[in-house]
Amino acid sequence: MRAILCPGQGASLQTLLPGLTPSAPPPEQAGSAALSRAMDQLVSDVGCVCGLDLSALVGQRAGSPDDEPLGTHVAQPLTVLVSLLSALRAGLLLPAASTQVAVAGAQPATVVAGHSLGSVTALALAGALSPLEAVRLASVRGRAMESCCTAADGTRRGSMTAVVGGERQAVLAEIASAGLTVANVNGAQQVVASGPLEALARLRPPARARLVPLEVAGPFHSPAMAGAAPALAQEVSHLPERALQRTVVDDATGALHPAGTSSRALLEALAGKLTAPVRWDLVQERLLALGTDQAVVLAPAAALAGLARRGLPGAAVTRLG
Repeated sequence: MRAILCPGQGASLQTLLPGLTPSAPPPEQAGSAALSRAMDQLVSDVGCVCGLDLSALVGQRAGSPDDEPLGTHVAQPLTVLVSLLSALRAGLLLPAASTQVAVAGAQPATVVAGHSLGSVTALALAGALSPLEAVRLASVRGRAMESCCTAADGTRRGSMTAVVGGERQAVLAEIASAGLTVANVNGAQQVVASGPLEALARLRPPARARLVPLEVAGPFHSPAMAGAAPALAQEVSHLPERALQRTVVDDATGALHPAGTSSRALLEALAGKLTAPVRWDLVQERLLALGTDQAVVLAPAAALAGLARRGLPGAAVTRLG
């Protein structure tokens, strides 16, 4: 079984922008000219529809030596775009028009899963969204979430901290004691806490654990993101219902949504996931139960590839960026 894994938000400007230049595929690759055209067209369409000035972003990177974090409204559509471009280059999507579903027929030997924002990318890899629909949905999601990251006076509403190591129940107890929310359970040895800055300051690592503050814009996957749900639900309501062409593993529950079933439940679940924890531990347990022996991680792949190497023993992990 092959799994295609789609990363969430977290990459920096320096990490993402090299992936925006649609490099020419090898001359021997079938349909290479059509692939190059499709990649160029997707980048162009995203710039027009999502309001991303990609030329300005490239210039910003050239003029700034620092690895600057991106605003959420930019980081989310940009991450999905880079992931989709890496999938196109690798032949995981067809070089169709950016407004068309780019998966050819049901593929029962492949499953897809996305971590948080990566759920949007996964829906495109499953044939539920066209590439342009996916990036546009990520743009709406990013703008709505960014509006929840600051209070009325402009101060940050919170952040996130990873708790690495320790015994699971002790970690969860410390997070609750500090008044924080469990945002991600990424595996046996990593839980991410989310919430107000003052609550994060109270968090203490339990025995054999350490704290790793994350460079994020806000307290994602916590109640603070509830205000972003209506805008995302409204955008989803305009999307067509399609049959899944690849099986999807739900990042909130580890449940399977088989190829051939409707995309509607997965689409409608996106708004609720803004305040729910990502259970990547359950995703990896499901992938192991399915007999996954190959994991292909879309760009930007660093974080998710690391989780795959630790959580999918015996599987060959391929990074696409």
